[in-house]
Amino acid sequence: MASLLDQLRAKRTDAREAAAQIEQRAADEQRDLTPEELAEHGQHLTAEREASDQLDQLRDDQLAELRGAAVRRPGPAPARGPVLTREQSVEQWAQTRGLFEPGTDDRPPSFDRYLRGIVSGNWDGAEQERAMSEGSLTAGGHLVPTPLSSRVIDLARNQMQVMRAGAVTVPMTAQTLKLARLTGEGTPGWKSEGAAITATADLAFDAVTFTARTLTRVVTLSAELFEDADPSSEDVIAKSFAAQVALELDRAALRGTGTPPEPRGILNTSGITALTHGAAGSTIGSPPAAAVMGWEFLVDAIGAVRNLNYEPGAQIMAPRTTQSLAKLRDTTNQYIAPPTYLDGIPRLTTKQVPINLTVTSSTDCSEVYTGQWDQLMIGIRTDFQLLFLRERYLADTLSYAFLAYLRADVQLAQPAAFAVDTGVRS
Repeated sequence: MASLLDQLRAKRTDAREAAAQIEQRAADEQRDLTPEELAEHGQHLTAEREASDQLDQLRDDQLAELRGAAVRRPGPAPARGPVLTREQSVEQWAQTRGLFEPGTDDRPPSFDRYLRGIVSGNWDGAEQERAMSEGSLTAGGHLVPTPLSSRVIDLARNQMQVMRAGAVTVPMTAQTLKLARLTGEGTPGWKSEGAAITATADLAFDAVTFTARTLTRVVTLSAELFEDADPSSEDVIAKSFAAQVALELDRAALRGTGTPPEPRGILNTSGITALTHGAAGSTIGSPPAAAVMGWEFLVDAIGAVRNLNYEPGAQIMAPRTTQSLAKLRDTTNQYIAPPTYLDGIPRLTTKQVPINLTVTSSTDCSEVYTGQWDQLMIGIRTDFQLLFLRERYLADTLSYAFLAYLRADVQLAQPAAFAVDTGVRS
């Protein structure tokens, strides 16, 4: 496919330049185009358009192949567009879009070697990375080359709990991106023989708009990790770097306030199902004691989502919540197993769900997120910047530090696909 992409790009470029040469020749001679030049100029423009159309079709076909393995869950269709499931990589997406060409070296470029070169100026064994660094220095730092930035983004996605649950990624190549979504499927109707057909509602669509929000994060790496990691090993630093970014993206996807510049997460999106547990929350324990709840609150959350015609794929909660649930015992001191209704629905944990939230007089409350997670879309710009902080952290803690600029947004294709329990105490 890469060779065909090259041919189409070359065809488009040649046609564009040939048309420009005709225009420039006439401009230099301060005259209009002759009939022959007009005809030739039109042929070049037609060739350019055809090559562009073929490129778009080829990229769409390749993206369709990437999405072909995705399994649709029940419920209304998610927003249509360049959507990637967890199994599909941003790196592959960027390559099929022609944003970079696969390297010819047997060894792929490395984010770790790239950072080492920036910090130390020593590019031995990192010729590919050195070539990438040329021209990538901007006023705001280093613009990480697409092959490397997409790889780090994929590493961060792999460590995000919302992605493990089934959230999808929407790669963004501009500040804003609008995607259509289905909001109503209409209702078919029965008719009697010979009776007039009654018009019914058609499919209804609206759109969600992603606006890239700037996430800044100081990422620190110990000098020991940075200097002692085997240069031949891959992704040691990249994984550490991605893990720190993934934590904040997880938090924003779940609990983002929506107050600019922060994205709006599930908790604060209108249309989700909010499940509360009393004026001051309820403690996980063995019912029927007052203000105490067991497995049933997870059952009710799943039921709330299913009642709106969505199928929950996972539940996300704080580690404390799963620990408390694992301690449930009956009156004979035997552990209480989760009901079969919860079978097949993973309970994922993240410390990005707090355990110190205030609900009236209680200050130890938490949350549980239940949903059909392919209705959560994380828009991510496919490039980001790094500014190497040379002085302070090395002197204070013997660490290397980078100020990372990543741009992302969060949108829900269908808010009704999510339920959030608040006031969960342990």
